[in-house]
Amino acid sequence: MHGASAHRKLNMNSALRRQVLRNLTTDLIKYGRLETTVPRAKELRRLADKMITLGKRGTVHDRNQIQAYLYQPKTVVPLLMDTYAKRFADRPGGFTRVVPIGHRKGDHAPMAMIEILNTENPEAEVSFSYLVRSLANMQIKEGTKIVDRALNPVFDAKAVPPVQRMFKRALDEQKTKEKFAIKIRKAMRNAKLSAEQLQEYVDKDVEHVMKLNENEQSKKINEYIKEVWPENAPSLR
Repeated sequence: MHGASAHRKLNMNSALRRQVLRNLTTDLIKYGRLETTVPRAKELRRLADKMITLGKRGTVHDRNQIQAYLYQPKTVVPLLMDTYAKRFADRPGGFTRVVPIGHRKGDHAPMAMIEILNTENPEAEVSFSYLVRSLANMQIKEGTKIVDRALNPVFDAKAVPPVQRMFKRALDEQKTKEKFAIKIRKAMRNAKLSAEQLQEYVDKDVEHVMKLNENEQSKKINEYIKEVWPENAPSLR
């Protein structure tokens, strides 16, 4: 009787799978983040954490193991044994994070962004940027400050129609909001931010999105004017 597999096969033979994961691990350590499919990201997370652990120990044998597995050792070894070893000196594990980013066009494969944590500057992480963008979109839709409301979601049972199906849907939405609130608190704790400071990040992102929308709208108006007046079109200021 065969036992369970210790790793994901990723629909590849052993040689190809090993080569792909070696390339991905090298690129992740070199650039700090990369985009790939969810199964590859989960398998890559295990290997990247192992390489960073070897770099933290820093013995000659660990260096030889890193050089035997990863490509571009002249670039990767100093990163592992100097930069990441200092960054994660007080962290026992969990050096990477996988952030789902939707599905790929064409085959609809689930995609994810995997990144090495930046404990020195958490605001630079992709996960923090995604959180701020999500809050900014919520704030644009609702037209009011969103951080305090997102941190303390309130369930109003009286506002839900007395229908079992509708009530169950409202409960599911409330659970989703509470999970999102936990995610916000965790990000605030990692970045050492208060609710007011996080709201400032959200306001800046909202302002940026509004400017982009205004520029896009003015661009469409100018294109329409050029169609109506092919010559001597009036300029808008």
